[in-house]
Amino acid sequence: MSFHAKLSHDGYIYTKHDGLVQGLRTYGVIQPETKIRDADAGKVWDAVIIGGGYTGLIAARDLVKAGKETLLLEARDRIGGRTWSAEVDGTTYEMGGTWVSHVHGRLFAEMQRYGLKDDVQMTRTDGGGCSYFTLDTGTGSRKLSLEDAGAMTQRAWKLFMNYDGLDGRKLCPLPYSTLGNSRVSFEEVQAVDQMSCRDRINQIKDQLSADELALLESLVPHMCAGTVEDVGYLEMLRAQALQGFCPETFEEVWTLYKIREGQSALARRIFDDAVRLGLQYSFNSPIKSIIDRHGVVSLGTTTDNSTYNPLRPPLSPLRQEAMRIGHLNHLTKVHAEVEGDLRGLRGCTWPGDLLYVYGDGFCAGNKSTRIISFAGDNRGKLDPLKEPERLEIALQRFHPMKIKKVLFHDWLSDPYSQSGPAWYRTGYLTKYLAELQKRHGNVLMANSDWASGWRAFIEGAMEQGALAADTVMNEIGILGANPSSDPERDARL
Repeated sequence: MSFHAKLSHDGYIYTKHDGLVQGLRTYGVIQPETKIRDADAGKVWDAVIIGGGYTGLIAARDLVKAGKETLLLEARDRIGGRTWSAEVDGTTYEMGGTWVSHVHGRLFAEMQRYGLKDDVQMTRTDGGGCSYFTLDTGTGSRKLSLEDAGAMTQRAWKLFMNYDGLDGRKLCPLPYSTLGNSRVSFEEVQAVDQMSCRDRINQIKDQLSADELALLESLVPHMCAGTVEDVGYLEMLRAQALQGFCPETFEEVWTLYKIREGQSALARRIFDDAVRLGLQYSFNSPIKSIIDRHGVVSLGTTTDNSTYNPLRPPLSPLRQEAMRIGHLNHLTKVHAEVEGDLRGLRGCTWPGDLLYVYGDGFCAGNKSTRIISFAGDNRGKLDPLKEPERLEIALQRFHPMKIKKVLFHDWLSDPYSQSGPAWYRTGYLTKYLAELQKRHGNVLMANSDWASGWRAFIEGAMEQGALAADTVMNEIGILGANPSSDPERDARL
């Protein structure tokens, strides 16, 4: 199955010759942007899904497959939400969520379902050019072998994570049930949730070298774009538990395997499947109002003449408080095409405008390399829309390189995300997570940011979409196979 990449409003490309240009091509753009049958205008739907990211796509596909009349509304011109891939000069660039792993069971089930389970490639290229780790910290700039850098990072991370003497197994034995399980009391979890990553680093600081300390202080913002002072240590423990309590598997789970055709290829397969099964949809349709009255939810979009209204009835005070505080991930993610072979390059600059770099395989034609780099929270420090040339300067700090183009999606200025995937501050999870996961009348809240498992991952988005669809199906009724001729008897059973 092949798709034609169409121009989206999203994304930016910067070259010295053309400056900053908005809009990149992606498989995720859907045309025509609206498919609603005339006969269905103004109807009462079984379900209306707001947002065409992976959560919405999974929910929509599951609902129409069960025969439920479903409408998908998306504010953007594309599917994917915070996960989408751009196609530029024959090369695929992942602008948001990227990596896949066999520990992500729901995600790999979807990849298998649509013929993509073996269609993966590695970000790392063994034996690629510049196959070493550049480390530029307060102790100077130098090159390390990938093996030495990996061993240093693993040692520091293992110390950081071994809070309970069992690599997190004692405190977080069931990471999908962190806030309530039979082995650990809520009070124990709550106590650890009051710790910041800085608190934990201070506990082990005398066991770390200067370089190991720099790696820890840069890895935390690399993962979640918050500072070690703000990020809650509980979330780090839970992430370690999800990947098997083993720091040695970090790269395989977080930054190694990706879909060869790009995430938009998988998202498009799910969307097209849902449309084949009867999904109707409208893109470029931001929501202005959501009103739940007498069990029926009505929506207003900016494409109609409705008057603006907030969500009614209003959210609970606790949820409103959680929303005002928000989360910490205000990341910058940057791609670049550079001349020559830098496929083996890895590196860390701390402190710096960009924190980590990865060689990401050859671009089309095998004469230039795709580079990917991440920063922490650069708000007030570096605005890529105003100073894109500084991205090139930051990349040069990792390694001398001749940059042909720089590409990025500025998630902070994006009105529908305003940030990256959620990571939470100290004390947030035990106070707010349960409230964020609650439904609001007939409005079901589903998002990777408050998933029970892989929060802020593609896997977490799929978890939430599937659960929301199940809730809808259970409540509006699914007849199922071999229905009984005695429904009253079935109810008694």
